[in-house]
Amino acid sequence: MKAILYYLVRKLFSPGYRNKLKIAKYNLQKKLTPYYRWRNGSFTAAELEMELKSKLPQQYQSLMIHSAHSSLLPMYSGSLSELLQVFLNLGDGQRTLVMPAFFFGERKYNFDIAGYFRDKPYFDVEKTPSQTGMLTEMFRKLPGVKTSNHPTHRLCALGPLAEELLKGHENCRTACGQGSPFEKMAAANTLVLGVGVRYYQSMTQTHATEEILFEQGKYPTKFDSVELPVTITSKNGVIDHKLTLLDKSPYQRRVHPLLQKVMGKDLLQWKFHGVPMYLANTHRVTEKLNEAALAGKSAYF
Repeated sequence: MKAILYYLVRKLFSPGYRNKLKIAKYNLQKKLTPYYRWRNGSFTAAELEMELKSKLPQQYQSLMIHSAHSSLLPMYSGSLSELLQVFLNLGDGQRTLVMPAFFFGERKYNFDIAGYFRDKPYFDVEKTPSQTGMLTEMFRKLPGVKTSNHPTHRLCALGPLAEELLKGHENCRTACGQGSPFEKMAAANTLVLGVGVRYYQSMTQTHATEEILFEQGKYPTKFDSVELPVTITSKNGVIDHKLTLLDKSPYQRRVHPLLQKVMGKDLLQWKFHGVPMYLANTHRVTEKLNEAALAGKSAYF
């Protein structure tokens, strides 16, 4: 039911209005803090870390985290910096921690990324803040964190595989397709973890199959595309990038029934004090969606 409501809201309302709904929901939850804590209890950063470590397997090389701090509230009693430290502890310096630092355009363009880059064909990797939450922006600014040079799907990573995963992102035809960090994560032993978000809201890895097979002309749903020149400025200099955007607007996308069917128990979902969580292996996600796509099954209709 929540998935259906999510897709309905996305279909009926603009990105700007959906953002207003999120703010209204957050303010309501804040006012109803005693009720939510009575219903779900509360937890500290240390308790959250113990919970996540209990779900993570012993062997993995990197961890891609999607999170929403506001969705942890009001049950979560710690600070934003403590939450970031929880995620850093999961990496423990031995594994590579990856977070999104995506850019969706500006409010005055109604977050129409094509319209934005037609008008402003440039992107500063270092100066442009992340639009995927304050936590990802804090992570992006940490010493030693590396970033990929992509104008829409910039990723940040810290750890042994950071440079290898992120390099060359600016040379990829599509953000999540061939040669991208998402294809590389699927080839490596990478886990994707959702904290405060559901997989159908946030798992960008599901787009890897779509874009890889689109580039090969094999995806069962046919998308039109547009290519826009974007000048990327990074600490390594200026890059002339050709941004390829797929036009998926003629379709509705519902990845949850397809992914649940093909993944089964390999997609772990649970709640911790009322907060939604999920965990999956990026290789299995991409592999299973690839098999489904080649059999003619798509998340679009």
